[in-house]
Amino acid sequence: MPNRPPRTAARSGTALVCALGVTLLALATAGCEDDTTASGRRQPATRADMAADSDGGKTLRLGEPTSVTYKRGSDHMRGALRVTAVSVRKGTHAELRTAGAEPSDVRNTQPYYVTMTFENVGENSLHYPFLNTPTGLEDTSGVDDQPLITGDTEVAACPGKDPDDFAVGAKVSLCKVFLVPNGIRPSVVTYSTGDATKRPVSWKVTR
Repeated sequence: MPNRPPRTAARSGTALVCALGVTLLALATAGCEDDTTASGRRQPATRADMAADSDGGKTLRLGEPTSVTYKRGSDHMRGALRVTAVSVRKGTHAELRTAGAEPSDVRNTQPYYVTMTFENVGENSLHYPFLNTPTGLEDTSGVDDQPLITGDTEVAACPGKDPDDFAVGAKVSLCKVFLVPNGIRPSVVTYSTGDATKRPVSWKVTR
């Protein structure tokens, strides 16, 4: 009869192969788990990193950014902006008078100052942009309040002059004055530009 290896040796060889297989499987599994853990630690995309205009028709919290398409109809200029309604605060009638507001506006309305921040997150510099023009303020009665128009004079406490050139990556903070009828409170800030002008993004004004 042919010589056969002892059964103990065969079993030892089989055990070694199995042990190696288990070890390799464990290492592979650990590697997968590490990848999963690493990916799980990544910061979730912020609202401002979402597709432009995806927040159209929604109401955000003050201080919450969003991305919008910038489009100027006169020369078809296009771009992308990260826009945030930062604050809404009450102004004074004395500041209105100093800025040259109409006496009737001083008597019948309360000024509110809306501060917005803008960042050029697109691929093109914007020459003479109208960043703050689409900013609106709606009051608790559902009416769009009128912005203060005083020619070249600004309310010192609410500067809102647009930059002449808005380069890629540039950031700016601008303020806009709205005249809210006496006895009425502001409700939401709106911003409508680009491809979502019929569904502007809004920010709830907190009391």
